[in-house]
Amino acid sequence: MTIAKNKSYVVVNAFAAGAFGGNPAAIFTEAAGLSTETMQSFARQLNLVETVFVLPAEGDADFRLRYFTPHGEIPVAGHPTIAAWLALIHQQIVNPRERTHYQQENLAGTQEITIDNSNSAAPVVTMKQPAANYLQTSSSKQEVADVFSINADDIDSDLPIESIDTGLGHLIVPLRSLDALFRVKRQIEPLRTLCQRLKVREAQLFCFETLKNENDLHTRNLCPREGLEDPACGVGSGALAAYLSKFCWSDKEEITLQMEHGFVVNMPSIIHTRSVRVDAHTDIFVGGSGIVMIEGKFLV
Repeated sequence: MTIAKNKSYVVVNAFAAGAFGGNPAAIFTEAAGLSTETMQSFARQLNLVETVFVLPAEGDADFRLRYFTPHGEIPVAGHPTIAAWLALIHQQIVNPRERTHYQQENLAGTQEITIDNSNSAAPVVTMKQPAANYLQTSSSKQEVADVFSINADDIDSDLPIESIDTGLGHLIVPLRSLDALFRVKRQIEPLRTLCQRLKVREAQLFCFETLKNENDLHTRNLCPREGLEDPACGVGSGALAAYLSKFCWSDKEEITLQMEHGFVVNMPSIIHTRSVRVDAHTDIFVGGSGIVMIEGKFLV
């Protein structure tokens, strides 16, 4: 293995509602020359949900992003994308005062990135999500309730349980109340079995009751892996936005939502979504700000 000595990185808490909130991701903004094996070793050493490596674009985009969990590479990720662009701003590699629209490449394709710098102390990065794919898989209320250790009556019977892929694949589960949402337990093996059967990677549960009046809904992301519950999932929130656009507000041309996330693990997060109906499809945008928490370098 060849490793570049003193390779620098930053840790950005994406979607953070304050210091130590949000969802951390490590970002290597100058990753050219690193092998896939080295990237995986760095991600395993840092042991965050995801580590992002920013590379020169291969096509017409501005950058190419590669995402690694401690266990392997994934095609696209939400909060690490927000974190990566905030790191690029922090290191003055991009300047949103001069330019606000960008393109990035990843294994899922090309994504549009917009930066709102009207609040220069906390720029807001927004990414356009891959088109939503409704997977046509089914599961019963009782099966889902058993996986999450809640009652079947805790699930909102007015809305469907739906599997939606906006890059990773999420099981969307509507609940009746915050009490039900906070009682949900993450049982790794039953959740893994359910996700594998439904051909999704993780679950996004939500309710319309909120802790803060200014927010529109509360959501939790549960993934069948060891470690901390994901405090804020951008791709999952995008899948949820697509779900709400189809099943709750199908008569509206545009929907903007402010979602609260991460409070159950004491890492408060705020995610902004926008759904825009264009002809026969809906464009989904996910955005937020964040805080640079750590600067470091590998000394090997």
